[in-house]
Amino acid sequence: TMATTALCTQGPSLVALDPYQCIPVRNKKYARECTEVHLNNQGAEGLSENFEDFESLEVVWFSGNRLSRIDNLDTNFRIREVYLQDNRLVSLAGLRSLKFLRVLLVSNNQLRNLDKQMGILTRFAFLKKLDLFDNPVAEEPDYRLRIVYHMPQVEILDRRAVKGPERLTAGEVVPNMDKVSGAKPEVGKKIPPWLRHSATERFCLKAAGQIAAQRSRDEELSLTSTFSVPRDFSGAPPEARHIRDNRERVEGLKTLGRDFSDTFSPGDVLASAYKGATGTEPMRIPSFSHSLGKHLAKAGTKNRGDVMAHSFLVPRRHIDETTGMQSLKVGHESRLTALGGHH
Repeated sequence: TMATTALCTQGPSLVALDPYQCIPVRNKKYARECTEVHLNNQGAEGLSENFEDFESLEVVWFSGNRLSRIDNLDTNFRIREVYLQDNRLVSLAGLRSLKFLRVLLVSNNQLRNLDKQMGILTRFAFLKKLDLFDNPVAEEPDYRLRIVYHMPQVEILDRRAVKGPERLTAGEVVPNMDKVSGAKPEVGKKIPPWLRHSATERFCLKAAGQIAAQRSRDEELSLTSTFSVPRDFSGAPPEARHIRDNRERVEGLKTLGRDFSDTFSPGDVLASAYKGATGTEPMRIPSFSHSLGKHLAKAGTKNRGDVMAHSFLVPRRHIDETTGMQSLKVGHESRLTALGGHH
């Protein structure tokens, strides 16, 4: 319909392209509904401010004019296709707001400095079709490989599809080119404001550096003098105190262990351990000989042999020679007792 697609016929040369000339009724209702305008071959040198009323624009045709720059499209962020062939463009900065741009044809213009133009083109994440031929940028070395590498979203470049092998070549060549170009010294590079210092600040920074260097030299000198005192390392090293204490403790416990059987009886050791653990006197158990005598005195006791084997619980003191730790272990010891009767 005429309200959706507006076609402006060729007329006299205009100073600015006015989209209202392409709709049947000059009112904002038609302007808001218009999605495509054709303003080719008008001989215009700029764009009218009336484009702000055409908020639904998606496709614009500006080919065959005398445009050197693009203005007044900041509010038309819905534009997806722009046709700007055969103009006099020197910059693409006026297209920054077109975040959904998918088609951009700007062949036969005056675009220079590929790095500068790519700084704008790489903003278009949805760009699929791009024409830059017949521009000075297209004559720069490895122009196509650089576009393919830095703009992987582009599928058709200068009317030729971008294939897989070409992308692989770009991935191998362009990074090395960037390293070489990055290694070249930049002439006249501006120093950022935060790195600029006054004469007083430069003097203070220099003095601080000298003080830090002097402190570092003093520390190295003190360390050198500390370790330069001659020492005799031919003899045996001194015995550590904890090793000497453990050795003396082990020797003392060994001596105590040799006299253990003579000094203590098993019953006394067990009774002492029980009293220390419970705080009460242990119950005295009659000796085996006493129990055996009572057993033999009974009327029904029969003599079943000449000896009787029985087992005793005997405590033993254990000393660890490496740590000096001592412990009490209780084990069984078998004994044979003679009984009256047959021999």
